[in-house]
Amino acid sequence: MRGALGRFGIGAPEKVPSATALSDDSIAVELRAQKVLEDAESRADELMDALAVSAATAEWKVTRVSSLVDAKQYVVDLVGSLEARSVVRSAQEIVEKLVLESVLPPSGVALTTMALDRPDDEHRATLRERAISADLGVTGVDYAIVETGSCVLIASEEVSRLVALTPPVHLAIVQRGQVLPSLDELFTLRRRAALAEETSSYMNIISGPSRSGDIDQTIVTGVHGPREVHMILLG
Repeated sequence: MRGALGRFGIGAPEKVPSATALSDDSIAVELRAQKVLEDAESRADELMDALAVSAATAEWKVTRVSSLVDAKQYVVDLVGSLEARSVVRSAQEIVEKLVLESVLPPSGVALTTMALDRPDDEHRATLRERAISADLGVTGVDYAIVETGSCVLIASEEVSRLVALTPPVHLAIVQRGQVLPSLDELFTLRRRAALAEETSSYMNIISGPSRSGDIDQTIVTGVHGPREVHMILLG
């Protein structure tokens, strides 16, 4: 399959590793997971460069910046170009550091944090309505995958899946050390989480804008999710 898709090099190992074998005990999985994380950190620049290429191929609009100030300015400029009046964001640490509250509400743009720290039904319904009507969703990521040009979002109280799914435009911020070569490494880390009973209700692997070929086998963008996706590589 990789050969047919033309995916070779950094994201395509020559042989399939046993990294995700379900028979592995917790000690073996932990050792493998630690190696995955160490590799992601030691090869951060190499992996970020490779992700920039594969993500662009997957039709992400990719920008690399060196600082939070530059990342914040990109968001502000994007809001302006979209003429957005409503933005939803996650409560992930990297998004909190942008302090979008200091620039968007004063300019007349409604900003809503989509965190599920208050799980009552009324609060959830309000957040859902705001996500559906938003022009832009801003999130961090848990991981990014070179092989497929994807961002990975794992359920938590800091991020609702709606932020990345319901607005017509999604912006994801990827940091050094979060980029993995392939899905094999991702599944190793998720295997460790499962053994530690730290699994979540869902995991989104986002590989570019939403596409569907359900009608007459014609590819249409933006039917089941964002029609446009932006990726900021930070660092």
